[in-house]
Amino acid sequence: MLQTGCKAGESSLRFLSTWVERSAHSSGVAMAHTSAVRALVLTADPLLLTTFSGVSSELGIQAESSDDSDEVSLQLNRARYEAVLLDFDTVSGAGPVLASVRESRSNKDTVVFAAATNATHIDQALQGRAHFLLRRPIEPAAIRRSLYAAYDLMLGGHRRHFRCAANLEVMLTIITTGRSFQCSTLNVSSNGMAVTSPISLKPAEMLNISILLPDNMTVYATGIVIWDDQHGKTGINFQFSEPEMRRTFDAWLDLRFIHQIV
Repeated sequence: MLQTGCKAGESSLRFLSTWVERSAHSSGVAMAHTSAVRALVLTADPLLLTTFSGVSSELGIQAESSDDSDEVSLQLNRARYEAVLLDFDTVSGAGPVLASVRESRSNKDTVVFAAATNATHIDQALQGRAHFLLRRPIEPAAIRRSLYAAYDLMLGGHRRHFRCAANLEVMLTIITTGRSFQCSTLNVSSNGMAVTSPISLKPAEMLNISILLPDNMTVYATGIVIWDDQHGKTGINFQFSEPEMRRTFDAWLDLRFIHQIV
């Protein structure tokens, strides 16, 4: 449990904000269009919502809100969020929503902020394993400290679910037959890709894979066919054969991730 009373370096936060802004300018993308990292806010307090949304925007985090606990629970089942702020002080259903976060398939690892001031609400937040506790009066500086401390956790969750469009040359070899053929990726993630293929493949078919990255570095992996639409598109999960291959691929994917969020 990290609380807002801890002393985090606000000069580091200013550096992080400056880095995000400079990256946005260098890539030609306006900060106002950043929507990749999202937070869902449950509160009936307009001041808390305004303050949290304003501070979140400094880091390129888009805040969505509702004062209806049932609506928020439904939304958590529809979409992925990197953070959730639950106001135990003003919304009586915050406790059940926190429980639904922990039970959610897509949001169980989401970073949870809890606004809780009296002992009962604090106990509820602690028992629900909220990551950060905000006690009223909640100042913008306290929210900044918490968001800065949580930022890497939020990006880590987002990075695990990140999939980007990419056109990479790929050589696939069917292990059982030794047949090799060239194809190209439609999109890739840290452990999977969709490719256009000249032949249809069978689900569960095992493959040796070589992927040519834009810097002419080739990485090697083994994979398994997850799906094939019988019209030239195939989904593959893969694992790299060596740690160095994993580091090389992740470094390239991290750059794509950074360009998207800024």
